[in-house]
Amino acid sequence: MKQIKLQNLKGTTDFLPEEQVMRNKIIDKLKSNFEKFGYMPLETPILNHYDLLKFKYEDDAEILNETYKLTDQGNRMLGLRYDLTIPFCKVIALNKDLKFPFKRYEIGRVFRNGPVKLGRMREFYQCDVDVVGTDSRMIEIEQLTMAKKVFDDLGIDINIKWNNRKLMSGLILESGINSNLTDKVISIIDHLEKMSKDEIIKEFTKIGIDEKIANNLLDLFNKSLVEYNNLYHSTSNSLIQEGLKEINEIAKLIKEFDLSENTEFTPSLARGLSIYTGLVFEFFDKKLRITSSLGGGGRYNKIITDFIDDGNLYPACGLSFGLEPIYAILKEESNNTNLLDCLVISLDNDIESLKIANKLRDNGIKTIVHNNQRKLKRIFEFADKSHIKYVIVIGSNEVLTHQYSLKNMQTGEQYLLTIDQIIDKINNF
Repeated sequence: MKQIKLQNLKGTTDFLPEEQVMRNKIIDKLKSNFEKFGYMPLETPILNHYDLLKFKYEDDAEILNETYKLTDQGNRMLGLRYDLTIPFCKVIALNKDLKFPFKRYEIGRVFRNGPVKLGRMREFYQCDVDVVGTDSRMIEIEQLTMAKKVFDDLGIDINIKWNNRKLMSGLILESGINSNLTDKVISIIDHLEKMSKDEIIKEFTKIGIDEKIANNLLDLFNKSLVEYNNLYHSTSNSLIQEGLKEINEIAKLIKEFDLSENTEFTPSLARGLSIYTGLVFEFFDKKLRITSSLGGGGRYNKIITDFIDDGNLYPACGLSFGLEPIYAILKEESNNTNLLDCLVISLDNDIESLKIANKLRDNGIKTIVHNNQRKLKRIFEFADKSHIKYVIVIGSNEVLTHQYSLKNMQTGEQYLLTIDQIIDKINNF
């Protein structure tokens, strides 16, 4: 008989019921908040034409190197989606009757063949909200407000780091660096908080930037907003002008909406992907239980416009919430999850026990029935290990009297009650 080694692929995992219940609760809170802000659900295919996935990226782009590629029986080049943004662009292009601004959310699996660490898998969920059809700064501040509300509901205190890609591009040009190198320079600068100065300078030299210019860049990307405003108040560099204008607008709105304690202007933040055209954001756990971001996003005004290429503009802005790092934090913080509320033990009347269990379920009580083929002690041990709070024992005498023994497994208290009284006690505890 052929033997196989039973194991998950690296970067993938199984989630047992107790774990999946918590994940479902996270998703439910995300959906609830998304819909409160007017974002409606959308679903797109996991499997896509590879040409679609590589749109807007050079062949050597990191995201394409991490893309899972495959062919079908027609020898067509396909790929597993690495995010939900490109499929969203496709939806806008294919549906000409959409009304703008169009707001959607999507929660689904994405795949990246990249490094694996705590909170970062190769098969994982992204939870995205996007709006297309408006370039108003009010969308950015609305999405930041929503992000704060989401994490408050999840019990995670966050720090929102934010920046503007126009300012970054303008500062790079101001340093005399060829515009062809802008994306590569931004990619290196995005690692300023993760790498040492020597490591950063080494990366710059790899793309032909000498140490003097590299040090100048490091100095340029280590200033406060006040310093940038003072240095470039009369600049002719249009990218710096536009970037600072948008930054100052958001800074004012951050104060207006009481987000100052949870936000930090970070001039080196780039969000990695070159699709971003303006403001960018990332969310971090203030307690640093996970150091990688819990999500982020920003303004991307060109990708849908270029993708559709019909002469119209399609400005867009969106955020992505990482289910895996959020789950990793809450899993460590959580106590045992109650998957079930009540266990009904049938001593000698399975039919009546099932009828009672169904009545409990009809009243919102999650219930399991155990037919008594084991010793009662073992069944109570099962209930305790399964974190089931209540146990009801049903035998012939209980059926005749309509009085049932209810035990609270947490306190050890026992009661003799009717089913209606049991329902009331469980639902009002």
